Amino acid sequence: MSQRPTETNSAGGASLFRVRSLRWRIQIWYAAVLATVIIAFGSVLYILHRTNRFHEIDNELSSAVEVLTGQLRAANSQTLDAFLHGGPTSAASTPELLQAIEKLNADLRVPSTFAPRRIAHPFEAPYFAIWRSGGQLATLSTSEDIGELNPPVIDARALAKRITYRDRGLFREAYAAGPEDSTVLVGRYIGPDVRDIRNVLFLICGTGTLVFAIGLVGGWIVSAYSIRPLLEIRRVAADISERNLADRIETERMDMELADLANILNDTFARLEAAFQRQKQFTADASHELRTPLAVMQMHQQLALAKQRSPEEYREALETCQHATQQMRQLVESMLALARADEAAGAGNQEPFDLKPLVEECLAQTQPLLDAQQTHIETNLAAALVIGDRNRLSQVITNLLTNLTVHCPPQTAATITLAAAGDRVELSVADNGPGIAAEDLPHIFDRFYRVDQPRSRQAGSVGLGLSICRTIVESHGGTITAESSPESGCTFRISLPAATSDPNAEQ
Repeated sequence: MSQRPTETNSAGGASLFRVRSLRWRIQIWYAAVLATVIIAFGSVLYILHRTNRFHEIDNELSSAVEVLTGQLRAANSQTLDAFLHGGPTSAASTPELLQAIEKLNADLRVPSTFAPRRIAHPFEAPYFAIWRSGGQLATLSTSEDIGELNPPVIDARALAKRITYRDRGLFREAYAAGPEDSTVLVGRYIGPDVRDIRNVLFLICGTGTLVFAIGLVGGWIVSAYSIRPLLEIRRVAADISERNLADRIETERMDMELADLANILNDTFARLEAAFQRQKQFTADASHELRTPLAVMQMHQQLALAKQRSPEEYREALETCQHATQQMRQLVESMLALARADEAAGAGNQEPFDLKPLVEECLAQTQPLLDAQQTHIETNLAAALVIGDRNRLSQVITNLLTNLTVHCPPQTAATITLAAAGDRVELSVADNGPGIAAEDLPHIFDRFYRVDQPRSRQAGSVGLGLSICRTIVESHGGTITAESSPESGCTFRISLPAATSDPNAEQ
């Protein structure tokens, strides 16, 4: 219980960092990726440039060290010994030896392997130094102020590397072990090189910043273009209202993924528009149907109250009002039945059952009406398993049988056939009545549509029975059709999915 506030606070804190704008989220991710690429590319470019520049410097210094070391090794041993110790060290010294020492000292100079460069100050010139084995300085090629120059330590690691490098402030130096345990060092001022490397770094940073800024602007434009279809979808969806259901999303220039989404929404809008149209038409038709009996009642009530009437006239007026009331009640019940059928489409108590007993039960319930019309029913029923709602399918069969007493003349013969055909169950009700006109046949399942309006109204039909049948059958995954030709009767066919007799298969 004590952790719940912490979790809530944590979730609230996380939501603060969650960008809910798709465009901003795309822009942030794009900026992160672009910055990573620019930083990585700039870093690699800077490191490569710095490494190459120091590699060039080191090559110059190492070449100079090798040249100087080679000059020392090429010298005569007595001359070298005398040179390293500052003069002749034995009595065998001769003027020739002193001359050789001077010549060697004059020949030692910074080799021409250094690339020519402009030197602003004398201390920027390359220099070299040679130390004796004891660490005493034997010679130094420059008299300029180059800072404190200490002899490098030649240890086992330095010996293994042959030439070792060190940085001394803005001086880069290379050194190696020379003959007679001497140490040869060559160095040069690298201030211009460091400034050049720094300038390259500034150039990379500036170029990267400029590219990043241009990339952000371009990304913002691209993201705006990318989400434009989504904004169009949002605009159309926001404009959709009860009074404006005809707008659709243009999908011709959309990308395939968004076009699929837009097509789904357009289909949804189309179904929504059709539903609203059906509702409006239903309301208008219902109002029209209710207006007639109400007008009849009002007229007979006014006539009855206009003057003194005989008891027979009052009775006749009351009977007329009662008939109109029964019409309104039947209309309301039919409308409620249709509304329930619409609401329960796809739902209901779905269970497998044999349709044959249900047809026989409906036939028994309507038999009194059929007998009153002297309607002869012939049955040809076979066992047929379906999955569905018994009560709702019973209403369909009852409506079809009741229509025989409403739309067919007395002594009509009808045949009810029930059979299983593959994975379908076919139920047909065929009669030899007057049939349905070709111009009426496409509309008989429309709501409030009557083939013979005066006769249907007199018989109590409100024009909703077949609409209710179609709604219920389609909610079971089936179809209902009507076939008719003039003076040859009419046949209604219902096709429903068949259920297997294996209970495991149903699961």
